[in-house]
Amino acid sequence: MAQDIRVAVIGTGYIAHTMVAAIGHVPGLTVVGICSASAERARSVADSLGIATAFPGLDAVLADPGVDAVYIANNSADHAAAAIKAMEAGKAVLSEKPFAVDTAEAERVVAAARRTGVLFMEAVATPFLPAVHTALADVASGQLGPVRHLSASFGYPTTPASHPGCYAAVGGGVLLDRAVYLVTLARLALGPVVDVRAQITRGTNGIDTEAALLLTHASGATAQLSASLTALLGNAMTIGCERGAVTVAAPLLSSEKIAVDTVAPPSRPTGESGLRDRIKARPAFRRLADLARMRKTRFAAFGASPYVPELLHFRDLYRSGAIESPVLPVELSLDVMRVLDAAREDRR
Repeated sequence: MAQDIRVAVIGTGYIAHTMVAAIGHVPGLTVVGICSASAERARSVADSLGIATAFPGLDAVLADPGVDAVYIANNSADHAAAAIKAMEAGKAVLSEKPFAVDTAEAERVVAAARRTGVLFMEAVATPFLPAVHTALADVASGQLGPVRHLSASFGYPTTPASHPGCYAAVGGGVLLDRAVYLVTLARLALGPVVDVRAQITRGTNGIDTEAALLLTHASGATAQLSASLTALLGNAMTIGCERGAVTVAAPLLSSEKIAVDTVAPPSRPTGESGLRDRIKARPAFRRLADLARMRKTRFAAFGASPYVPELLHFRDLYRSGAIESPVLPVELSLDVMRVLDAAREDRR
C-alpha cells in the first residue's frame, strides 16, 4: 500500500476548515499540520480539528521533511508567493483559486512550476465534479454537433462582514472569486479566447461586485458569463451545440444533475403543424412534456464532498510523478488569468 501523502494546510479560515474535512474523505491523503502566521491561531485551529501539528508560519512548513504537499488556503493576495516558495522547497502545491491576482503574478508562478519541476495545480474544483465532467465529455464527443455557445452564472448575495476575502483590496472582487470558475469552464468547453468584452460594476471601495462577460473563442463559439457578489443568479451552465444542449443544474459549484436536450434539424412547416400546435395549446400536454424532460435528468454524485473528486485527481497526479494536471494544466490557468485581466481592463 502506498504511503499517505502528507499535506499541510496553509490558512485557518473557512476554506481551510472545509478542505481539512474533505481531505479526511480521500484515501491516501492525510492532513499533518495547520499553518498560520499567528502561532496561537495555528494551535487553536489545529486543536479544534484534531490535527497534531501547528506550524507558526510558512517557513516552518517548508522546513519539515514530514510534509509532502501543501494546500494553500490563506489570503488570495498571498497565494502566489506561498506557491513559489513551496515549489522551491520541493513541496507539491494545490493552490486555492485564484492562484494569483493578475497575469504578471501568474506568470511568475508558472515559471516557478516549470523551473522546479514540482507538481502544481490551481484548485478549481468544478471541472472535476462528475456532472460537469460528463457535460464536458458529452459536448467533446461531437454527438450533439459542433459546440456554439456556453452560458453560465455564479452569484449569491454577500457582504464585507460575511465574506471579507471577497472585498479585500488586493485579491478580492467578483472576477477573482467567482468569474474564475466560469471562465475556466468556458475555456475547457470552447477552447482559447480571442476577444473579451465586459461590463463591470464596482462598489464604493472600488472592488468589482458584478461582472457580465462576453467571450469569443478561436473556434468561433461564444460564452456569456455572469458573476455577482450582491445578487442571486441562476447558478447553472448550459452548453449549446448545433443538435442539442447540455445543462448542468444549479448549484453549479456542487451540482449532481445533468440534462441533455436534442433537437431535430429545422424543416419547413407542413400540414401536421396545425395539429401539433393544437396539442401544445393544452396545459396538460405541456406538463407531461416537462415531466418527460425531468426523467431525462441524470444524477452524478460527487461523494462526501464536492472537493473529493479534485483531491482524488491531485492524489493520483502526485503518485504518478506528474508535474501538472492534464485537466487543468498551468497554461490553462494562466490563460484564464489573462481573460480576467482583460475583463478588468475593458473600457468599451
